[in-house]
Amino acid sequence: MMRQAAYLLLDLGNSRIKWRHSPSGCSGVAHTSSELWQQCANLPAGAQILGCAVGAADLQQQIDQLFSQHWQVRPQWLQVTRHALGIVNHYPQLHEQGPDRWAAILGARQHFPQQNLLVVSAGTAIVIDTLLANGDYLGGSIAPGLGLMKSALHQATARLPHASGTLQAFPQSTLDAIETGCVRAIIGSIEQALSAAIAHGHPIEQVLVFGGDAAYLQPLLNAKAIAVDNLVLDGLAALLTADAGTLNP
Repeated sequence: MMRQAAYLLLDLGNSRIKWRHSPSGCSGVAHTSSELWQQCANLPAGAQILGCAVGAADLQQQIDQLFSQHWQVRPQWLQVTRHALGIVNHYPQLHEQGPDRWAAILGARQHFPQQNLLVVSAGTAIVIDTLLANGDYLGGSIAPGLGLMKSALHQATARLPHASGTLQAFPQSTLDAIETGCVRAIIGSIEQALSAAIAHGHPIEQVLVFGGDAAYLQPLLNAKAIAVDNLVLDGLAALLTADAGTLNP
């Protein structure tokens, strides 16, 4: 029996570095390149490292240097393409699109092939994308995430605090009013995307929510929605599997 080659998947987001190693099954979250290396140092060296980067360019360079030095493997970084894994990307200007959005769409397809999907990234930003059962990726919207909304209110006003409240039907405190208003803005954006899909003849069959606020937001949706761990890493893994361990940039 052939031994499975080791590989490391990296998702460099705006605030965190998420990673997954195969075949060990280990995964984790780091905030700096040195913390990432501390978490991965004792893992079997990967024959390949495939990453998706939307964070700072200097962080990406630090990771390149670390793994080139210690594992003698230089990470490959995902490029957005017109076609992959049976999906057609309809973004006119591919260079405008973040590779994390593309990877998440590829990952979503692995969970629910042949279904109309709404893919919601609930992190620093709220990204709501539509993928059709036939493989057409239609794009979607970007808005501030829950934490960013609350930070903006605090920074742009004189007296609104930066703290967490609770979601209420009729908020009767400032903290609850902020929490409820921000959450309703996000839920409203998702509901608008669902309505747009219906209006254009593409009723959504499944909503997938991932990211730091996924577990909080998913139960609030009046749609068939599930929270998933990390669609970006799922998409990277699917690319490696489909391409027999190589990446087409």
